[in-house]
This record gives sequence, C-alpha cells and structure tokens, in this order.
Amino acid sequence: MILDNPAVLAQLVGFGMFLWVGMYLLVRSTRRGPLMIVSIIGLLAQACYFGLGVLADTRADAGWFATIERLGLWTLIVPAAAWFHFSSLVARSGEPGERAPSLPPLVVAVYTAAALLTLFGSISDLINDYARPLATPDGFELRAGPAYIFYMLYITLAASGALANLVRTRGRLALQHDPRGRALARQVGVLAAGALAFLAGALWLMVRKNWELPLSIMPGYLGLFGGLAALAYGVIHFGLLLDGQNVQRDFVYNLTGIIILNLLYGGLLALAGPASAGGALALVALVTFTHTTFDVGRTLLDQLFFSSAERAARAEARDYATALGIAPVATPALADPGDPPADERGADAAPEAPEPADPPDSAELSYKAFQNQVRKALTSLKSPPQLAKSPLLALSLVERRVAQIGQGDNRLNRAAALRELLIEQIEGLRPAAGDDAPHHVGEAWRFYNVLYYPYVRELSRKGALAEARRLADERRRAGQRAPGELEQVLSWLADVDEDTFYKWQRRASDTIATILWDEQQRQPGAV
Repeated sequence: MILDNPAVLAQLVGFGMFLWVGMYLLVRSTRRGPLMIVSIIGLLAQACYFGLGVLADTRADAGWFATIERLGLWTLIVPAAAWFHFSSLVARSGEPGERAPSLPPLVVAVYTAAALLTLFGSISDLINDYARPLATPDGFELRAGPAYIFYMLYITLAASGALANLVRTRGRLALQHDPRGRALARQVGVLAAGALAFLAGALWLMVRKNWELPLSIMPGYLGLFGGLAALAYGVIHFGLLLDGQNVQRDFVYNLTGIIILNLLYGGLLALAGPASAGGALALVALVTFTHTTFDVGRTLLDQLFFSSAERAARAEARDYATALGIAPVATPALADPGDPPADERGADAAPEAPEPADPPDSAELSYKAFQNQVRKALTSLKSPPQLAKSPLLALSLVERRVAQIGQGDNRLNRAAALRELLIEQIEGLRPAAGDDAPHHVGEAWRFYNVLYYPYVRELSRKGALAEARRLADERRRAGQRAPGELEQVLSWLADVDEDTFYKWQRRASDTIATILWDEQQRQPGAV
C-alpha cells in the first residue's frame, strides 16, 4: 500500500527526514537558546505532520481518516508559527543595539492566531469538513470548511512574513566582508528559497482545496516538500554556524548513514510481506532515534561498566571524533559585546602586556573574551579532544600556518597548528640566554615555568613536589649531591604560594593573548 502511493511514500520520507534533522540539532547543538529551541520544535512538529499524513492516507475507513486529520490539525498550523518565529530570531540575530526580546509582539500575535485556529478547527468543522470526507481513488480528502479562508490567510501571512524576514537578513549579511558573514548569508539564502517554495506549494494546495479545482495535487506537494527540505537544511546549518560549527560534512555523513540504514531495514521489512503504515513509521522512527542518539546511549551504559576516569576518557574520545567532522568557523563564543574594553580588564593583567592596537567594537571579537579562549587553549594543550573544540581554530593565524606547511585544512591539522603556535609563544616567554638565574628559577623565569611545566611537560603544581622528591631519591641513590635543573625547578614551583602561582599563570597567558591578538589584527581579512 505504501509503495503503491507516491504521496504516502513521500510523506514517509519526510517523516524520517524531519525527525532525524530535529534529533541531529538536539544532539549536536551546544547552546540551546531560543533559536535552537524554536528550530527543534518546528522540525519535530513537521515530522509529526508527515507521520500523521501517512497514517491518515492509508486508512480505508472514512471515520478513522477524519479522526486522524482532526487530531493532526495542529501539525498544519504550529510549524508555520514556528518558522515565522525562527525567521524573526534570525532577522534579529545580527542587528546592533539592545538585546532583542525572544517573543516580540508580532510573534505573539502569530502564536495566538495559531492557537485559536487549532482550537476551533479541532472541535468544529469550521476549517475542515470532517463530517463529509470525499472519497478519491487514492483514499480520502477533506473539503474546506466555511472558515477555511482564515486558515489560508494565516498560512499566507506567516509564510510571507518569514520570507520577508529572511530576505531582509540575507541582504544585511551579504554586505559583510568576513567569511563567517558570507557563510551565514548563503544559509539564509537557502532558508529564503525554502520559504518561497513552501509558500508556492502551500498556496497551490489551499487554492485547489478551497475552490475544489480540478488540479493535480503533486505540484503542490513538490513545492511544499522541497521548500520544507530546504528550510530544514538551512535551519540546521544556520543555527549551528551561529553556534560556531560548520557541520556541512558531518551533516551529509550522518544523513547518508541514516538513509542506508532505513533502506536496509525497510527492504528487509518489505521482503517479509506487505508493510503496514504503522509498522513502517515505527521502523523509521526507531532507526532514526536509536542511531542519532547512539552516543548518548553509550554514555548511559558506560556508567554501569566503567570507572569515572574511564567514562570521562571515553566521552572525550567520542567528542573528539565528532569535533573532527566539523569544520572550524569564526564563532560568537569569542564575541562578548558586554565585556569592558581591554584597558579596563582589571589589575591582575600582565603589566608587561601592551594594550591591543585597536579596541574592537561590539561586532568584533572582544579582547577579554579572546584572553579567556587563550587561557582555555593553554590548559587544553595536553588534551587534543579539548583543543580540537577551541574557537581559536578559526583564527587566520592558524589557517595560514596550516597552509604554509602544505597540510589539508581540517580541524585535526588546525588543532596541531594551534598547539605548535601556543608552545612557540610559551617558549617566547623563556628569558634570554644571558640570564644568570641559577637552574632556571626566580623572578625572570616565573612566567615561563608556570606555563611550560604544567602544560607542555604535563607536570602539575600539585604533582611537582612528588616528582621533585622522586628525582631527589634517584639522585641520592646515584651518589650525587647537587640537585639537577628539573628537580630545582619543580621544588621551586611546589614552594610558590597557590594564589601567586595562578596569578602568574594568568599574567603569562594574557601576555601570550596580547601577542596573538596583535598578530591576528595584522592578518589580511582578519575577523
């Protein structure tokens, strides 16, 4: 029955696709703000629309068909409100000025209209005539109710408003000259094209139904399906680009895997006999859900079989594998418009560190946020999975270094280049050869020692004393009197007051941040 009806088959594909995209966004997004939440709700509601469509269009009983359509009316109305809300958030995401509200008045009005249409359309025959389903060669259809024109007006205004928001946003982003702005403009262009196709398909279907025109239903379904597919693709890429993740390769990779698995299991189900609509939907839902949340399931199982240290290592390895599939992009994780200018960053900043050349405005990377990311990257030198997720990978300094050594531009090579860059900067804190401090300890060596030994040599301050004692025992057993250089440095680090130690680390890190900041500002096309 499913394979014999192209419309039902298309709805089954739509159900699987939107369910997977919603789950993918839920699993991959690291910051679930209003944009992400609205996107996930819209995508999963759209999946429900296609799923209930499969169940309704395969019913042989007119009463069951009408009941499913009545219960599923919200899936026709809520997604349009969600897409309009999403487009409003997109339009406000890059506008200067005060923080925009998550629910502006126009969005509230659209949601109110959606609630009223859902309520009265579900308990009455005002929008759809549930009492008299029309029999067709492929099943049943519903005639338009007396208030169907209000539903048409709602869909047209919501879709047109979303299209206008997206077109306006794309025009603003297209004027930006940085790579991230151009990438966002491309994704908003995909969203606008999807909104236009959706509007055209929806108008075709609504006009055909309201005036009972003898038109084929397929052009409307093609426009609707194609537009929604483009919207889903644009939603996930735009949302995760804002989150600092270019997931294009990872998206195609995982989508290909899900398609192969669904075809494999669906083929096996078809060989076993004619598949029911409920069985096909359950199969697609289970395959999509289990394989999208596979890592989440493994994390739960790890709690039963592994120690806390092993669980952390396994989770880090999974994060590392995921991060390597995502291309680094300039990310708002570095941007913090609310931060004070660099010359107000506090008394604990390095006195040796010069001020940045040009303090950035609210649209650029703030110096304080840049300092924080440098500190995090330094602490991640001994952890490749953590370093591979650093926003600093998007720096043109790192990109240029990868190009200079002739390696492929991917996250793995950028992480290696960033590590080398940071280690070089730490080595740059090493005092000149003429320094006469004994065994590399003392005031001149403090910035170098507090970064080099914990992060490059991986000898923490807490472990420094134990390692110094071990070296002393080895020295005494060998009959040597004078302590070696490493032993003296570690003993010196262990004797430093904890507050002083971390203050020196902060100052040393800020010195490196200032040097990298100034170099980054001098790069051609630097963001």
